[in-house]
Amino acid sequence: MSSNIRMTRESGSVRIGPVSVFSLVIVLCLAVMAVLAVSTAQAAYTAAEKQAWFTSATYNNEQAAQSFVAEIDGALAGVRASSEVTNAEEANADVTADALVAVADVISAYEGAYIDDNQVGAEFSSDSGRTLSVVLTIRDDATYEISQWRATTQWNEAGSGEVLWSGSAQSR
Repeated sequence: MSSNIRMTRESGSVRIGPVSVFSLVIVLCLAVMAVLAVSTAQAAYTAAEKQAWFTSATYNNEQAAQSFVAEIDGALAGVRASSEVTNAEEANADVTADALVAVADVISAYEGAYIDDNQVGAEFSSDSGRTLSVVLTIRDDATYEISQWRATTQWNEAGSGEVLWSGSAQSR
C-alpha cells in the first residue's frame, strides 16, 4: 500500500523540464521584442512627421523667395526694356534710379522687405522656425546679383520633450 501512495504522489506533481523553461524564455523574449518594435516604429513615425513638417516649411519659404525674385526680375526687365542705355554715366545713374523705383513698387507687397543703397532684401519665415534671407544687389544696368540666399532655423530649447513610453491614458 505504501508503494501505491508513493506512485500517486509522484504522478500528481508537475515537473517543468528544460524544454518548457526554454520555451518560456523564448516567449518572454518575443514579447519584449514586440514591445520594442512597436515603440521604435512610433518613434520613427514621429521623426518622419517632424521632418516632413520642416521640409514643407523649407519649400514654402523657397517658393515665396523665388516669387519675390521673379517679381523683381520682371520689374527690372521692364526698366531695361524702357530705357536705352548709353555709355554716359548719367544714363547709368538714371537706369539705377528707375530700377530702384520699380523694385520699391514690387517690395511694398512683401512684409519685412527693404531697400538699402543698391541692395534689396527680404526674409521669409515659417511657424517651424525656418527662415530664408534673400539679398539682391541691383546693378547699374538694371540687372541683379544674388548676394545672399541663407536658410536658418531658430533653435527652441523649450522643446516638446521626448517621451520614452507614453503608456495608456488611463494609467496617468
